[in-house]
Amino acid sequence: MHVRRTVLTPVTCTATLAVVGLAGSVTAQASNGIEDLPPNEIVEKAADVTKRADSLRLKGRTTSGPDEAWIDLALNEQGECKGTIGPRENVSAEIIKVGDAAYAKGDETFWKELDVGSADVNLLADHWLKLSAQSEGFDELAELCDADHLLKGIPDHAAPGLTKGKIHDVDDQPAIPVVRKDGGVTTRMDVATEGEPYILSLSETGGDDPVDLVMSDYNKPVNAKPPPAEEVLEIEERFR
Repeated sequence: MHVRRTVLTPVTCTATLAVVGLAGSVTAQASNGIEDLPPNEIVEKAADVTKRADSLRLKGRTTSGPDEAWIDLALNEQGECKGTIGPRENVSAEIIKVGDAAYAKGDETFWKELDVGSADVNLLADHWLKLSAQSEGFDELAELCDADHLLKGIPDHAAPGLTKGKIHDVDDQPAIPVVRKDGGVTTRMDVATEGEPYILSLSETGGDDPVDLVMSDYNKPVNAKPPPAEEVLEIEERFR
């Protein structure tokens, strides 16, 4: 049986996130005053606070070249994660990573989307597939699941040409938008104006690698646990 490497390679789209550099979520509190700062200071302060997070949740769409990934993952700095990832909206597999093992479970539609054979679809659908550290695609998944690795990629300084907009809500949380336009590419981040100034969302439009992500649940437990052993397919040798 042969499964294309694209089963997991869309997670390499996190490189796009690292370049744009954004993230966040908070509970309602008094204003933190971030909205009164110049745009470049907002970016610098938000990046500094965000990098200290132990965990977060990423939800939305990201791309890298021809690969597109729709993700909804809770992840922490210990490299654990739990959630879903797929090649397009509403077509996804459940993902769990704990220690040096990762698990993926997709339904029939997911595996058909990845163009595996009909016999393989019947074998894989609705079962957990285990990937060890030696499995193809494991390293890319491990990077996506590591909050510490991801947050280190956030730039420490702001790019030129930043402007800030008016406070608005992102998932019912007040945020100040900071926008940069560079030719036909528009990059935007929304930073929380209450509690810690985490980045609540990021987007990039007009470029080759569009991004549209929301960040939330900072410092909340991921609670990733391996699936029951009896539900796991030990067939990774056939996926190399």
